[in-house]
Amino acid sequence: MLVTSVAVFVFVVVAPTAGMQSLRRLVGLGDDRVGAAPAVPDGSGSYEFLQTQPHTGEPVGYDPCRVIEVEVNPDGAPEGYDALVDTAIEHTSGATGLRFQRVGLTDRRPPKLTTARRQPVLVAWATADEVPDLAGDVAGIGGSTAVERGFRDRTYVTGQVVLDADVYDDLDDGDDLEYASAQAIVDHEFGHLVGLDHVDDPGELMYADNVGVTTYGPGDLEGLARLGNIPC
Repeated sequence: MLVTSVAVFVFVVVAPTAGMQSLRRLVGLGDDRVGAAPAVPDGSGSYEFLQTQPHTGEPVGYDPCRVIEVEVNPDGAPEGYDALVDTAIEHTSGATGLRFQRVGLTDRRPPKLTTARRQPVLVAWATADEVPDLAGDVAGIGGSTAVERGFRDRTYVTGQVVLDADVYDDLDDGDDLEYASAQAIVDHEFGHLVGLDHVDDPGELMYADNVGVTTYGPGDLEGLARLGNIPC
């Protein structure tokens, strides 16, 4: 049994075929990032992570050796929602080095994040009647499900971004969407999606309240870069 285990381990380590890549990754040996890890800026702002690894204190994030697939449910979405989603992906990918891929539209509606299986991230618009967490002054919610990966730490496998359809109706004056504010909400929730928590610094986009900041701040960018530097 020991000899068999060693033989299998050696085969997994040295096997060059693409067919063995998933097995190598399963035991934590894959290291082929799909995007370059960003330099971590020496930011002067604030950042917090939604989850950290219990043994190391490092942030929990998505595997940078996997593309994060994204599905959009357009029901209740404002005109121009594609641009909002694509721009949020561009901003978040640029800051983290993580790679996203739009894989089409879906009729899935926002569930509670209880699944432990890998599936595309869901982006959707809803009202508080459907998603009670959107009640009050909440313009959106975002987050991901983390699972144990073998003998290693936790990693996110799927998530969702849910935007308040009523808020986006208010942002639309009939002629044009208040684009900067609308984009800032989606970017904020994508920050949550990849692992950032709220901060108490009003100079950051991840501040809990909307005080007019429309782009990621210095602390946001440092936190996002650290999430992008997680090893495969």
